Amino acid sequence: MNVKNIALKESFEGLVTDPRLVQLCDVQRTGDEFLDVVRLLENQHSDVLAWLLDPREGHGQGEEILRDLLIHASIAARDSESGLDGRGTTARFFKNWPPSRIRTTGFGSAFTARELGMKSEERVDLFVIDSQNKFILAIENKAGTRHNEAQLERYKNHLSDVVSANSRLSDYSQVYIALDRNSNEEYLGYEPGSSHWLHMGYSWLKPSAQRALLHVNRGNSAAKMVMAYCNRQTDWEDPDDALCNRLCAELHHSYPETIKQLLLTNQGRAEKDWLASKRDDAALLFALQNKSAIDLLRATRGMASVKSEIIHKLKIRKEYISSKRTRLYIFPASCEAFLGYDWPVYLTLNYHDNSTAKYNLTLCWNAECANNDTEAEHLRKVLTSLYSTFEKRSESRVRRVNIVSGKSLTEVIQKISDVSKGIEEALASFDLESA
Repeated sequence: MNVKNIALKESFEGLVTDPRLVQLCDVQRTGDEFLDVVRLLENQHSDVLAWLLDPREGHGQGEEILRDLLIHASIAARDSESGLDGRGTTARFFKNWPPSRIRTTGFGSAFTARELGMKSEERVDLFVIDSQNKFILAIENKAGTRHNEAQLERYKNHLSDVVSANSRLSDYSQVYIALDRNSNEEYLGYEPGSSHWLHMGYSWLKPSAQRALLHVNRGNSAAKMVMAYCNRQTDWEDPDDALCNRLCAELHHSYPETIKQLLLTNQGRAEKDWLASKRDDAALLFALQNKSAIDLLRATRGMASVKSEIIHKLKIRKEYISSKRTRLYIFPASCEAFLGYDWPVYLTLNYHDNSTAKYNLTLCWNAECANNDTEAEHLRKVLTSLYSTFEKRSESRVRRVNIVSGKSLTEVIQKISDVSKGIEEALASFDLESA
């Protein structure tokens, strides 16, 4: 056995006895989320949404998830950037239903439907009907595909015809929402059919996820399904997932070559390789016995290496860059004086369209994480000098502006450097007292 193999064997013994790997395997074994083993198709996404939005289903959230959707939609609809035609039914509905009215109104009479008497080629994915508040919410949901303007127009016209022809529904308000997990909520007005359809991403599920976590902690096991679904559709992260991702990042850093070799042992049909092997292979056996932990190590390998590359190239302090499974958060050191509850300004880096070779970069501002409103507005003024889009939605406490999309890691790293320098120079030219 050569020196390299001896070193790998010793490193592997250290890895399997490392308390962090032991904890990772234990936490992964206790996971019972159905989405760990099931990949939802588009229709199944709509089935889950129907379950979530029905106040009488067994998720234990009552009408709160529907309320989360309506409040988020009301805020988006009242934004001039939504693209909605003020004469349309969606815009008129939310003009009469501001967030305060939604927050103080009950929606216990609502129910969900998938048909509503329409032909399969004419109907949207999901309807929410409230007989007490007299509205029909039509939801067209996309998961990985794009909305089509002609299709959305056809769906709207067919539903309008059904409502007009039915005496029970003729006085119901019609609300059209187009959901897309990959939606860029900064450019909704440019989406297909935006004059009548309110386009939204999945960020409205974040409050639902947080509420579900509280319910799980109180013993409501049904809320685990809510939490699992919301977790995968948004960038909200369950504390157990956050712990696992942190452990993975630390293990990647401590045992880079060993984990690289370990992941290679579990490629393809590992069971077949183990049966065919004529010698004991501890690494292969460990991988077979701990599939979920190995899968998570493989899933975090990409962002772990990206994080390492950014730290190496840009000399970013490790405490100013954090990672999730498919996303990085980077805090500009030039904003250090403004650190409050959390990072009031940060960059997010994530994969572009499920590609592990192309990336998106977003610059974010969060007033809630600043020390006070004066500093928060000062930072917003600084960011506006760099990107005018930060000036829009002046009532918002959180703003996210897309910087680049679909770029290589080299290009993104250069852009991170450029943005950081731009913020530093802008901060030097703005007087906090005048903010």
